[in-house]
Amino acid sequence: MFSDKAIYRYHRIFGLIGGLFILLLTVTGSILVVEKQVDALLNPSLTQVEATGQRQPYNRLVAALHQRYPAAQVRNMRLSDSPTEAIRADLMDKGERIWVSMNPYTGAIIGARNAEATLIRRARELHENLLLEPVGGFVMGLAGICLLGSVLTGTWYYRRSLLSVFKIGVRWNKAPRIVYADIHKWLGVVALLFMLMMSATGIFFHWEQIERKFGDGPRPENKEAAPISLAAIPVDAAIASAKASIADFQPQLIDFPKPGDTTMVIRGNRPGSIRMLGKYNVSATVDARDGHYVSGFDARDADLEYIAEHIFEELHFGRYGGIITQVIYILLAMATAVVTVTGLFLWYLKK
Repeated sequence: MFSDKAIYRYHRIFGLIGGLFILLLTVTGSILVVEKQVDALLNPSLTQVEATGQRQPYNRLVAALHQRYPAAQVRNMRLSDSPTEAIRADLMDKGERIWVSMNPYTGAIIGARNAEATLIRRARELHENLLLEPVGGFVMGLAGICLLGSVLTGTWYYRRSLLSVFKIGVRWNKAPRIVYADIHKWLGVVALLFMLMMSATGIFFHWEQIERKFGDGPRPENKEAAPISLAAIPVDAAIASAKASIADFQPQLIDFPKPGDTTMVIRGNRPGSIRMLGKYNVSATVDARDGHYVSGFDARDADLEYIAEHIFEELHFGRYGGIITQVIYILLAMATAVVTVTGLFLWYLKK
């Protein structure tokens, strides 16, 4: 059952089943690694502003949102961490998810777009569920299992000559089948640890989706509290309260109250925050009615499950090391794509 011949057969089966999906994962994953840069490149007028004068209070921005979209539910507001970056509000209006860009210096709305139609949201939905939730999520989870199985079986099959591929290199003067095999093995060894990490963390996230789908489900909303008008939320007072309660707190995102809730969460970091523990290490829960500080959270004090989940997420999307890590991830993703394509070519030539 576990002879080299059987292992190689499993290697081919895993590659054939997951091949096209793995290609899709590498392309969409590469986009997601640099999603912020891609969005800024494609939509400069909506993501960049000219730094002129003083920044407006956040209450003024929220008031402008409420005036333009009086019936909308504001999900969150991403605060700009750059002098030339626009503020983006994420809201639901008449069943449509909208990203609204605002100028922090004038308080004006500079544009809005359907969030689900943007390239980065499409890429994420394709990456996670093929735009066919929840069935597509199960399919992509299976693709992750195929990638993991292909890497493990390939490593075992070539175990005796794993490192010799660097001595042999790619024999470009040989027949196409040998050239494809050399490229397949050489890049497979180069991207080995990367593929193991991507497949393992990807399977972990899809398993979480399955648990949520068939588990207890979302918690029921608290319908007892009276809804809070967006215009009545003292955003600036809430931010000031969070900063006063958490030393060196740097707010970066505001999660506004959900229907029936009376609290909002301000997320951000401190100078000593560890990037591997997530994009936002620190958060402050405040009362949305008066801006009073309720409680705080620091990822360094979280339980093991929380820490593991966020480390896996950072490892999967390569957000922890800046532009150098992002470039390395994209190159290794492209190497994974070439390994998949050459594997399919080899199967076609041998069949």
